[in-house]
Amino acid sequence: MKVLNPYDEIMETEQKLIKLLFDKPNSKDILLLTAKLESNSNFILSKDIEKLQGIWELRWSSSNAPFLNYSPLVDNLQILDPLKSSAMNLLKPRGINAIVGAGIIAKLKPINDIRVEVQFTHTGLIGPQIGFNKVKALAEIKKEQKGWLDITYLSNDLRICRGDKGTLFILRKKSDEKLFKRFQGFIEKISKKKELSIKY
Repeated sequence: MKVLNPYDEIMETEQKLIKLLFDKPNSKDILLLTAKLESNSNFILSKDIEKLQGIWELRWSSSNAPFLNYSPLVDNLQILDPLKSSAMNLLKPRGINAIVGAGIIAKLKPINDIRVEVQFTHTGLIGPQIGFNKVKALAEIKKEQKGWLDITYLSNDLRICRGDKGTLFILRKKSDEKLFKRFQGFIEKISKKKELSIKY
């Protein structure tokens, strides 16, 4: 029997977890494998913050809320740009490669080695592009709403985190540079509009 080194053992555990998420999302082994990965995590926010950047698809959560769980009908995405302190939760129709759907925009702020504060700034519906304008019904959140996430495991493919309500989330990274650029452009437009409203 081949003895795996610690890194290979972690990667093997990760692959088993990913396979279960796709093939048997109700398996009790998901929690066991998740705990094993978390116990071997060496994630440090100050060192690994750039690795958070990108598009993450929610594959599993301990919540019973429909919008906090995987669905084959929609893409349940978390788009992170930590170097610019911006993020978005986006529920969009599967197969449409655009910033379209129900969205919540947030600002990110590191708190400690694994914890990120999340301050929600806008929420609403984002429609398709018509001409030069994107149809949207985004409202700025006036009353301060904050939460936090502990990043308990991170690799190039998988992220495990726990929220301030105790919810466990497992997300898989998606390679989609075009959608990420569209997200950055969308956030930039919102920021410019806010600056104009303050100036004038």
